[in-house]
Amino acid sequence: MNQQTFNPTDEQRDIIEHDGSVFVNACPGSGKTRVMVERARHLFHVIKSGRGVAFLSFTKSAIFELDQRLRQEGLLSSPVFPNFIGTFDSFVWQFLVGPFGIRGCDAHPRLIPDINNTPVKLSEKSQPLPLSCFCPKTGDIINSEAKRKGFDISKKRESLIRAYKTAATSIRARLREHGCLGFDEARLVALERIKEQAFSGMIADVLRGRFCEIIVDEAQDCNPEDLTIITWLRDSGLSVKIVCDINQSIYEFRGGVTKHLLDFSETFPTEQRKKLTGNFRSTPNICKSIAQFRPKSTCGIPDRALGSLNDEGAPVLILSYSDKSVPSSIGTTYTTILEEADIDVSSARIVAATKASGAAAVGQPRPDNSNQRTVQFAKAITDFHFPSDFSDIKNAIECVHRIILEIEGYLENCTYHQYLVDNEIEPVSYRPKIISIIKALRFDPTKYACARDWYKSAKNLLDCEVSIKDGKSIAQKLRWDRNLDAAFVTTHVATVMPRTIHSVKGMEYPAICVVTTPPTLKGILDFLEKGEPADKAEGARKLYVAASRAKELLVIAAPEGQAKRLQMHLSGQGADVTKRDI
Repeated sequence: MNQQTFNPTDEQRDIIEHDGSVFVNACPGSGKTRVMVERARHLFHVIKSGRGVAFLSFTKSAIFELDQRLRQEGLLSSPVFPNFIGTFDSFVWQFLVGPFGIRGCDAHPRLIPDINNTPVKLSEKSQPLPLSCFCPKTGDIINSEAKRKGFDISKKRESLIRAYKTAATSIRARLREHGCLGFDEARLVALERIKEQAFSGMIADVLRGRFCEIIVDEAQDCNPEDLTIITWLRDSGLSVKIVCDINQSIYEFRGGVTKHLLDFSETFPTEQRKKLTGNFRSTPNICKSIAQFRPKSTCGIPDRALGSLNDEGAPVLILSYSDKSVPSSIGTTYTTILEEADIDVSSARIVAATKASGAAAVGQPRPDNSNQRTVQFAKAITDFHFPSDFSDIKNAIECVHRIILEIEGYLENCTYHQYLVDNEIEPVSYRPKIISIIKALRFDPTKYACARDWYKSAKNLLDCEVSIKDGKSIAQKLRWDRNLDAAFVTTHVATVMPRTIHSVKGMEYPAICVVTTPPTLKGILDFLEKGEPADKAEGARKLYVAASRAKELLVIAAPEGQAKRLQMHLSGQGADVTKRDI
């Protein structure tokens, strides 16, 4: 849809023209980005000079897309002032924390994005735990986070747990004393500020003076503290538009707020609660199927297919596999299906809840989660050359830069981002060199017979590019690891690219194959059919997110014990769903 041909639906027009706060629950493919662009156009025609609009989101990819669209339409210029566009965290920092400092601290506040990676150690030989394993409010160890690091508090002495808590609390206090805050800590500082009546009133006046409206996208990804700040913005008299799809909340590990958000929506008057139900992305059968991944209590009728594919009748296909684990035949069968449908293999995706399941589906070795430096280095180079989106490229550059700084000995007593902030290092100063290294070390099977050949080349190149402070060699800093072969396998396996569900959130593809596994699918179907067990709700939402990325073709790989049941469930609202044994 472009400006000349955009013809909004009644639901879209209602939101575009609505003045004041509103809560919008938008289905996948509903054109919400277009609605936000047109709302901006509407506002820019009527607001007074010197005032602007704040565009916020909880995902960088959504902000990137919105920024691009606004600029393409000529609605956002450089500099963006008096408008603001960025993540919710960046808004909180810029307007509620950064200018005012930290109570009881004379140091200028500094935002350290990776502060949660700061290691907490009791001694040189003790197991280090990152600061992310400790609650920023209480200092208590978060057992689920610690378990991921191999530290189960149920098996540890109480005295050891107390010692770690004391050490973590001390580290946080020391960082705060020096003005160093992570996003979690900055949010807590902001909450302290808005509870102060004098400050709250003053900053609300400032925000009302600058912004005629604040638009918050992807609100399903917020946490309870974020929601408190959003509530304060609205209750302070600002026009706040909340845009979300509650069924796409798949960040419970970050403290997601699915129930909180539902309760929050009820605080809006009926006339301020809106829906976007038309799907401009997918075919009718896909629309009918993805509706069945919503909870039974809120399933409702399927979203209507309103886009260019609204007459397409391709069925949703279930691939039933008999193996006890995810087989590689999923990838080969899916590739054949794509070729038969004349869909470019490189434009399609296989998605799974974990990297391991995705890799298994295309016959790749199970990814090694090792923190071994050489493996991380190789994986980053592979991700740069085979990205799923722009964020993969950016993250790969940062990872390679961080590892080079580690090799050189600059990160012994601080995190990567803390080092950058302390030394006022901007990306423009290091990216050209890092990109040249990454390009020089691309794994080319015609150049390298095996991973060990690549490793030798990497050592030789880094010998010329880095300076090691402690006198050790590159071989000592970047050791050979047998798992390097797995890091490069994606560069010479001709099949569909596997991705995690989290990594494709907000994206769309001509075709999607969703991989489900025997341990999880039964519980998810139980939840969808009966509402229990409740702990499978997020698993259902992950399948909803994954399936709704598909435009033309949706394929779901399922264990044979649940494949027929899945077929019956997805066809519950009239979708044409077929099953094929593989």
